[in-house]
Amino acid sequence: MKITYLRTKGFRKFENIFETEIFDITEIIGGNAKGKTTILYSIIWAFLGTNLTGDDKVWLGNKKSEHCYVELHFIDNKGNNHILLRYKNRYDNKMNFIMLDNKKIEQKELQQFYKDKKLFLSILNINYFLNKKPTEQKELIDKYLPNIDIKSVYSRLSDYEKNLLEGCPTNITQYIQELNDNKKMYENQMKNIRGKIDYAQNIIDTTIIEEIKTFEKEEELSLDRQELSYLTTDKNLATRTKQEKIVNELEKQKESLEEQIDELFSKMQEEKRKYLSVKNATDAYCPLCKQKLEEKGKITAIFNMKKDLEESYNKKVKLDKEFLVLKGKLAVEKSKLHSCENISNNEEYPGQINSLKEKINNLEQEKMDIEKHNNTVLINQKNIMTAKEDITKFNNKIQELNGLIENIKKVKEIAQKLYINYLEEKMKYATKYLKNVKIQYYKVSKEDEILKEDFIILYKNNELKNLSRSETIATMLEIGNMLNKVANTGFPLFIDDSESCADFNFIEEYAKDTQILISRVQKGQDLTITNYKNEAMQIAA
Repeated sequence: MKITYLRTKGFRKFENIFETEIFDITEIIGGNAKGKTTILYSIIWAFLGTNLTGDDKVWLGNKKSEHCYVELHFIDNKGNNHILLRYKNRYDNKMNFIMLDNKKIEQKELQQFYKDKKLFLSILNINYFLNKKPTEQKELIDKYLPNIDIKSVYSRLSDYEKNLLEGCPTNITQYIQELNDNKKMYENQMKNIRGKIDYAQNIIDTTIIEEIKTFEKEEELSLDRQELSYLTTDKNLATRTKQEKIVNELEKQKESLEEQIDELFSKMQEEKRKYLSVKNATDAYCPLCKQKLEEKGKITAIFNMKKDLEESYNKKVKLDKEFLVLKGKLAVEKSKLHSCENISNNEEYPGQINSLKEKINNLEQEKMDIEKHNNTVLINQKNIMTAKEDITKFNNKIQELNGLIENIKKVKEIAQKLYINYLEEKMKYATKYLKNVKIQYYKVSKEDEILKEDFIILYKNNELKNLSRSETIATMLEIGNMLNKVANTGFPLFIDDSESCADFNFIEEYAKDTQILISRVQKGQDLTITNYKNEAMQIAA
């Protein structure tokens, strides 16, 4: 696009009619508040009906005028000449109109010339793009960069890298985020497991294991019970016969239990031997079929054998308790039988009986205390054994999670490489039009090494906030020129405040294929618009 002529009336600084030709390189010179920037306003308002920020609600007419208009003559990108006229009444919007080539039109019909309001403003008014948020700047550039098929970038990865990715991700940013989420999930699992290890280790460290105690007064208790029975029981033949039957039955039960316990103990010894042989062997074999076990099979076999051992152990504990109860019961019944056999009279010994009862109660309480103590010791021993087994299991789980995390790190490294290559492939269509400006589309956080989308404009590796006025103008002109090229628009470039960047040769950089309007402040001078080429030729002559 090329602007060739401008005419206004009642517009900003121009209360009266102002008209001028616009050249390939137009130099606009004047003092402050003489109307230099009004030239830019008039071009933008003619096409968009807005101010420099895109606001169409503000009144841009002269303070003394009730209406204003701008007439532009321009050549479109197809080489066709057009006359554009926009009129606005300050008080009556019904009087407003737009005319293109002497025909009234609607705003949407003008869009064929400027494509995109934001794009048009970003190229003509360099400060418009500068004042946008980075996300909006990125969105505008992305809109006009060509779409790149990520599969074409993926194809350049090595076979090893492709295998790690397990195929080309359809949404690379979402894929990387999922990897980060999985890594965080595994790290949280490890944190929870380490807490369980600390808890189990605390059980091992703080649990005191005392010695198993033995009740050594069993015989004394049995004799005292017999004596008490002798003193308190009415004996007769029927009673003795009945008691003999009870004792015989209990003897049989005791023998049966002893056989079960012995058989179970032998079985446990054999199970333990097989368990240790499989667990500690480098090459393990199935104890049943004698086949060599793979690692997974070995773990399953060990788990099942350990489970069988625990079941046998619990069964033996139960049988031992039953045996102790039966043994005590047998002793009592034998005492009763002994009393029946040795009674010779029915005399009563009340003092001796009470003394025996108290003694028996004390012995029974002592026996119960020892049994309670021993049960506590056994429970503590089992808790410690369980805690040790848990620690081993938890450490194995941590090792497994570490392996998963390391794999995620490798995959994420390749995924981020793919994403960076994709961005660079896309951006190369823009970077070929940039000289000193660099656009950074991403950053990697130092804390967690996560690649995040970003948008930072650098001029000679310095951020915009650190640039001088002249460097800022140079930066935004490069951006404007780049947008012109990637969007294939060919809009004019307006260089305001050019005296701030006298060291930059913008004409040499951009005037080859782009119309340029150069604005320069000259103290005390009225507005002057000239053809820079003619001036340059006169100076050269």
